[in-house]
Amino acid sequence: MKDHGRIEELKHQGTDLRLRVIVYSVITFITIGALIHLGVWWLYRYAREQDRSRDVRRTFVETKPPIPPEPRLQVSPQDDFQEYLRKEQEILKGYAWTSRAEGKVRIPINRAMQLVVERQK
Repeated sequence: MKDHGRIEELKHQGTDLRLRVIVYSVITFITIGALIHLGVWWLYRYAREQDRSRDVRRTFVETKPPIPPEPRLQVSPQDDFQEYLRKEQEILKGYAWTSRAEGKVRIPINRAMQLVVERQK
């Protein structure tokens, strides 16, 4: 009889594995996960609706962004340089008053060079 009791002791017992508990646990985790996903979806939808209701600028016309304070970055350095050269050429080739009170004028550089040559003669 002792031998028979030892054999019973070594056999697998079907009551150790509770399949019902595992199935219920999986179903519970899936349900909780689905509820969390639905809750987060609803929360984002609610937040999006709140943002839409606060936005008063509902137009397709774009407004210009404000001009930042000085110093600004150059948008096109080549165009800026060409504008600078044009202004310098106007100064070199044009007549203008530098000081009316003192009677000083600016004359074109070619004319100034001619006057210097004439004075040297």
